[in-house]
Amino acid sequence: MKAIKIFLAIFVLAAICTGIFLWVQSSQDPAKAKAPENQFTKKIQDEIEQLKGKPDNAFCKEFYSLVTSHINDFYKPLPPTYPYGRFGNNQMENDQWKENLESQLYSAYAEKFIAQAKFVLRGSAWKSEDLKFIQAEKKQLEKSKLLKAGSLVDIELSIIQKALNQYNTIVSFIASCQSFSYSNTDLFASFPISEAESKILEASNLINTHLGNDYVNKCTRLHDELGNIPQILFKKHIGYLDSKINFWSEKYSNYYSHSEYTRQLFNPIKSEIDALDDETYNVDSFNAEYQRLLKKWNDDNVKAYNYDY
Repeated sequence: MKAIKIFLAIFVLAAICTGIFLWVQSSQDPAKAKAPENQFTKKIQDEIEQLKGKPDNAFCKEFYSLVTSHINDFYKPLPPTYPYGRFGNNQMENDQWKENLESQLYSAYAEKFIAQAKFVLRGSAWKSEDLKFIQAEKKQLEKSKLLKAGSLVDIELSIIQKALNQYNTIVSFIASCQSFSYSNTDLFASFPISEAESKILEASNLINTHLGNDYVNKCTRLHDELGNIPQILFKKHIGYLDSKINFWSEKYSNYYSHSEYTRQLFNPIKSEIDALDDETYNVDSFNAEYQRLLKKWNDDNVKAYNYDY
C-alpha cells in the first residue's frame, strides 16, 4: 500500500512538471522559435563565413555589400514560387531569417572591419584614402541599430575614433605651422618669435609624448613633419627678414646724414637680425643664413655711407 502511494505521488509530480513544461513552451513567442534552414539561408551563412575569413590587410566593403544585397534579394517575394520570399515558408519565418542573418552579417563585418582598420593604424604609412575610408565606414557602423552601446564592437570603434581624432589634431597643427606667415614690414614691426617658439615647443612635446596615442605614434610621416617644424619656422623668419631688408634697402636718401640713417634705420633692422637665436630653431643652416642677412644689410650701409647727402 505504501509503495502504491509513493508511485502515485511520483506520477502526479511528473504530470505537474510535464504540464508546466508544455505551458511554458506554448506561451513562448512563436517568432523566437528558429525557422528551418534552406538553400538560401545556407548560402548567406556560407558567405558570412567567407567574410570572416577575409584577410586583415585589405578592406572588404564590396563583399559585405554583396552579401547585404543577397539578403535583400532573397527576402523579397518572388511569386508564385516564393510568395513570402525565399528564407521561409511564411512571412514570419522570412522576417525572422532576415533579421537573424542581418545581425550575423553585421557582427562578422564589424569585427573584420575593426581588424582591418587596426592593421592600417598599426602600420607606419597612414594613407589618406585608407583613413578616409575608415572614418566613413566607422560612422556607418555606428549608425546601425544593430550596434549595442557598451559592446566590444562599440568600444573598439571608439578606440579607432580616438586615434583618428589625434591624427587629425596633429595634421591640423602641422598645417598651421606650414601656413604660418608674417608680412608686416613696418620699421618697428618684428617677427613674432614667441609664437614660433610656442609651436616648436608643442611639436617637441608631441614627439616626446609619443604623439599622444599609441597608434598615431607609429605614423612615420607625422614624426618627420613634426621634426621639420623648427626648420619650417626658421625659413619663415628668414623670409620675413629678407622681405624687410628688401623693402628698406636704398632708403638712405630719405635721411639727412649717414649717422641719422644708422640711428633711425640701420640699427633697428640690424637688431632684428641679431635677435635670431640659434637655440630657438637649432637648425644646421642657421649660421649661413645669419651671415647672409647680415652681409645683405651691411651692403646697404656701405651704400649709405658713400651716398652724397
